[in-house]
Amino acid sequence: MSYFIDQRRERLGRIINRRRLKNKTFTIISNDCWGAEVYKHFNLPFNTPFIGLMLAAPCYLKLVSNPQYYLAQPLEFQAESRYESITALRARWPHYIPIATLGGEVEIQFLHYHSDEEARDKWTRRAQRIDWNNVFFKFDGSKDQATPELVQQFDQIKFPRLTLLRAPQPGIQSAVVVPDYVEDGLKLFERSLPRFDLVGWLNGGDVHTTPITSLYNKVFFPKVW
Repeated sequence: MSYFIDQRRERLGRIINRRRLKNKTFTIISNDCWGAEVYKHFNLPFNTPFIGLMLAAPCYLKLVSNPQYYLAQPLEFQAESRYESITALRARWPHYIPIATLGGEVEIQFLHYHSDEEARDKWTRRAQRIDWNNVFFKFDGSKDQATPELVQQFDQIKFPRLTLLRAPQPGIQSAVVVPDYVEDGLKLFERSLPRFDLVGWLNGGDVHTTPITSLYNKVFFPKVW
């Protein structure tokens, strides 16, 4: 019975969040599938090409260092990854994983695409929707070769930013700790949602919860509390 009650509360919470959200044309640049879940939460179109893909932390930070430059570069597809972990992932994945680079430096793994052509088509169409005056960056600082140094670099960018961490790291202003952390982007969105103020962040405010928003999250997104 409590499961169904929680499901109803979450559905109501999503409805309220959609009404609270004023900024509906944002672009999220995420290192994994987490960003896609934000658009689904608000029932909005994907105004970003960072859907159904992942980037290892070193490549993501390279991208973040000059995003407009790298996102102006064409995708260059390649047969192999520079990362052993990605090579191992491809070997056990149920279908072909396209891999491409931007500017010969930033490698992207298109996990949820089945061909180079599909990845290129969707990337190109969605990249045209980027609003550089309304961009938000999310980084998972606890997986895919992330290090404390890379987390610090990310925390210094000038764009609105969110760093999700498994455990606290001192001095990181954009950090949100997810105690029941998982590496899967979809599940991490569900578990991170109660831990920060998503609507407030996208509306131009602080990513961190206030006592009021913390209580709101506990009421409408109670699954992980």
